[in-house]
Amino acid sequence: MSLMIRNSGIFLSFLFLASCSFSGKTEKQSSFEPGMVLSYDKALPLSQKYSDLFSRVETIPLDTTGNFLVSDIRQFRYALDHFFVLSRDEILIFDRQGKGIARINRYGQGREEYLSLLGFDVCEKDSTVCLLTYPSKLMHFSLDGRLLREHKIGVRGFEIALLPDHSWSIFTNNLRQPESDTITLLDIYDGTNGTSRHLIDGYTNLGNQLLPSFQQNRVFTHSRNGREVLFAHPLSNHIWSITSQDSVRIKYTLDFGEKNPPEDAPEMIHPDESPADAVMKYWPVYGFNSCWENNRYLYIQAFVDKQLKDILFDKQSRQLYAGWMTDDLIYCQIRPVEATDELLVGYITADDLISLEDYLNSRPEEKQPEQVTRLIERAQEEGNPIVCLYHLK
Repeated sequence: MSLMIRNSGIFLSFLFLASCSFSGKTEKQSSFEPGMVLSYDKALPLSQKYSDLFSRVETIPLDTTGNFLVSDIRQFRYALDHFFVLSRDEILIFDRQGKGIARINRYGQGREEYLSLLGFDVCEKDSTVCLLTYPSKLMHFSLDGRLLREHKIGVRGFEIALLPDHSWSIFTNNLRQPESDTITLLDIYDGTNGTSRHLIDGYTNLGNQLLPSFQQNRVFTHSRNGREVLFAHPLSNHIWSITSQDSVRIKYTLDFGEKNPPEDAPEMIHPDESPADAVMKYWPVYGFNSCWENNRYLYIQAFVDKQLKDILFDKQSRQLYAGWMTDDLIYCQIRPVEATDELLVGYITADDLISLEDYLNSRPEEKQPEQVTRLIERAQEEGNPIVCLYHLK
């Protein structure tokens, strides 16, 4: 029996990617070409374990010394050989060994402050951190936490990603944008001239409510070559590739046949009905999350027939697999963040490890690996997440 436990929550994300040049107007998701179509019906059972893909895993506990306690993880990035964590309304920066080196916290109501921190990204070219805040503005900081500049933007969003042309993609999460009657999912902001525009329409019949999220609150995945950002949101079976403010295309489409997700709910949901309830009622397949890609694999999770599935596409054999991939290296479900051709970066929360301990205690006949014991002890002592770096074979 696998020692892994499934987290019932899963961030609903999409796998839509295709080729389509952008004209400048908001586009329906169905207006894009489908890109590479991966048929779920042709997927083989996923028998691979983590040790089949990875030679070893490094575990790096994030140190709590100096008031670097991570209360929750809303977003996470690995860049510039540092770990960046959005926790509550601040950014915590850790070095490669897990030692806290800087905190960015400008919570407040005064000048150069914010009432809410919504998202962030790291610019590796000039080693800066950019924060998306409310009131709506972008605030740029150095790695030691100094504010460098800030400017207001006319977009309401919840996550940002810096594009290769130095414009910003902004996940607007089904909100009606200021001075517009359009509900959108993705906008672009051009910092050179201060303009923004809508790219992808949202779900009108969900009533201007935010999309449900269940695990990772993450829709963007960075490529390590810096040439594109992947966009995979909660309710779709597409993964988009964004390379500039003028180039958005669907790169992959997971085809579930008659079970493909709808373009919208068939009718306006009742004001008292939650979007999550509507999704589970009208979406046969949902819960896309945890997307990562490198030169060898594409990976994502989704609920299919209400069962959580790992979906893995092997690019060399051009074969799709679906099932559950056992982590026989650390025996606990990680939350993947991004991948290079050498590494898969993810993390485990203290709550995950404590839940794992309860699971293992309920099965005393199963031997508990020594590494798992050490990780659980560390989680109980410190309470911070543990970063996992899986080295690909």
